[in-house]
Amino acid sequence: MENLMYESNAEHKIAPRRKKLRTQRSAIGVALLVNLAILARNAQAGDPAPPSRVNVLFNMEFSNEYLTPRGMIVHDKGLTFQPLLLGLVNVYKGDSFISDVTLVPGIWNDFSSSPVSVHAPFGSEPKTSWVEIDPIAGISISFAKHFRLDVTYTAFNMQILDIGTSQHLDTKLSFDDSPYLKAFALHPYFEFWQEIDGKATAADVPQAVFGPSESSGSHPAPGSSYYFEVGAAPSYTFKNIGLKLEAPLRVLLPNERFYGEYYTSASTVGLYELGLKGTIPMNFMPQGYGHWSFHAGFRYMHFVDDNLYNLNTFNAPGKPTRESWQVYCGISTFF
Repeated sequence: MENLMYESNAEHKIAPRRKKLRTQRSAIGVALLVNLAILARNAQAGDPAPPSRVNVLFNMEFSNEYLTPRGMIVHDKGLTFQPLLLGLVNVYKGDSFISDVTLVPGIWNDFSSSPVSVHAPFGSEPKTSWVEIDPIAGISISFAKHFRLDVTYTAFNMQILDIGTSQHLDTKLSFDDSPYLKAFALHPYFEFWQEIDGKATAADVPQAVFGPSESSGSHPAPGSSYYFEVGAAPSYTFKNIGLKLEAPLRVLLPNERFYGEYYTSASTVGLYELGLKGTIPMNFMPQGYGHWSFHAGFRYMHFVDDNLYNLNTFNAPGKPTRESWQVYCGISTFF
């Protein structure tokens, strides 16, 4: 009996609490439904979602040779495949002096349809089609409305010819002059490229192979060095079809140790490059699968420095080389 009375009293005390909890749950449920209804109404009204701060760029390029921006012809037989994958992580966007800060991690590879020797000398067995892999880590800062500063770390991890890994830091200042020159904008830039560890050229190879020269004497082989670069990329876009034409040009100004002075004194100008590139959007790709484009072009590179001219003796040409013509095409997607 006492148990029944206890249960009755307990039920009498608990019932109001249950009723209160049911009321609270009902209120919470109603609030959730109201919020969902508001979200659904906004979506139906077409309110745009906030833009993504994380994007990805993928570029696959095909070429008749692997020619580095520093004038090294790594391989020139068969077809070269060079995939590039970059992430773009926007960490700041505003209207102040600094308007945008974006982190740019990535990776780049080079493959060849004509395998290259794993060990020296060139042409020996075994061979590999995987030539190089380069990790990339950079930051891009837009400021003063029309300027951009890109600072990029790279490492060249070579898979061929017993070439060691080298590390570098690239600092590039670009100016967007399109608000002033409109369709005739030049998009000029200035660049400083520093070897942090190891060589990005074959400058230390001649002395290792042939010993000291009359020019270099008994001095040690050149160590890490740097160069400056000035360039521009004037362009014009045919808006009715979306075709963009670019005519990039640049001049590389090396420190005397960058290509070394094994053969003769270093030149002020290491090389110059001229090119033409056309890019057109692939509008037939379905929406939601990224922004696709196709590009094709050529670049002509002239090796001014006589040491650079001779260094390609140790690369794919196997002989002193004064100039190179490179033809390329590729597909890019951004999403």
